[in-house]
Amino acid sequence: MWIFFRFISEIYLKNFFIIFLSLIGFYCGIDLLLNFKDLPQSVNLQLLYVVFLACSAVPYILPLSIVFAFILSLISMIRTNEFVSFYALGISKNLVVIFPFLWALFFCCVYIGLNFTSFAYANDYKKNILKNGVLNKQGGEVFLKFNNDFVYISKINNGQNSVQNIKIFDLNNSTLNSFVEAKKASFKEGNWILKDGNLTTLPKEYMLGAKGIDVQDFKELSALEGFKPKIIESVASNSNYSILDAWESLRLFKDQNISIETLKINLYKLIFMPFFAPFLMLIMYYYFPVISRFFNLAFVAFVAFVVTLLSWGFLYLFSRLSENGVIISEIGIVLPIVLLGFFGLMKFYKNR
Repeated sequence: MWIFFRFISEIYLKNFFIIFLSLIGFYCGIDLLLNFKDLPQSVNLQLLYVVFLACSAVPYILPLSIVFAFILSLISMIRTNEFVSFYALGISKNLVVIFPFLWALFFCCVYIGLNFTSFAYANDYKKNILKNGVLNKQGGEVFLKFNNDFVYISKINNGQNSVQNIKIFDLNNSTLNSFVEAKKASFKEGNWILKDGNLTTLPKEYMLGAKGIDVQDFKELSALEGFKPKIIESVASNSNYSILDAWESLRLFKDQNISIETLKINLYKLIFMPFFAPFLMLIMYYYFPVISRFFNLAFVAFVAFVVTLLSWGFLYLFSRLSENGVIISEIGIVLPIVLLGFFGLMKFYKNR
């Protein structure tokens, strides 16, 4: 069994890395031809642009590489009669596909794991370098709601966990209780530390002779506990989310009665869409011929490639329709993957 695992894995992994690296190189080459004149003069930024460009291509290239590598591996084994030899040795049909399928699941899980990190923001970094000539850009004005507070920020220092000119309005039943104004603030240990500002407290009752507005200056003041910078940056610049930030934003915005459909779509795309590839290759496997004597392998490979591209294209179309609000995200993104998985596993158990 170990020899069989090494044999199948070697064929599949060799084809996978060749296709994956080739597509990454092709994607980067085309992009550089189109945008090279707009790149900054700094060599460091140019190299970083290429790295982030390659990372931003992975969501599109990884699923195709997984399926294409499997198709090439099968065609190669069918042409050399290795495929039918496995059956002659008593190896079941399911055992031939199980190791490439597990490798495909492994690559998908690695990709999902990377999306818990800053890898998910590679496309944002790439755009910043191309448009602004810097790795991190300063966000513009933003107005947000957090619990009973409304927060206005005039400038966001992306990537630095700091903002400039922040105002926090504390409301209770549409009544303004107080507001805080500070020149700058930074996020430390789960809280925003406001610096060089003032706290204005309004009276609860406006009566003649009662205490009026109270204004107090401060050097430092803690506020907005749990309101993470990435949430502010993503809302302000409409940027990508990592899985962790999208989940925290989802919980936060749900409590604030803010629409969470965009966040759900981002989460579904990061978690469910990669599994399109292993389930599709599992389905296609059971329609491949065992021997090449009665089939034109070139035509079989062509049909398999076309089916893969059409399936990926339709899935991407459904995700775009979900983003535009034409269909709900559960139907546009989750349901196709669930159907693929159900049909693939049904074929697997049917051929035991």
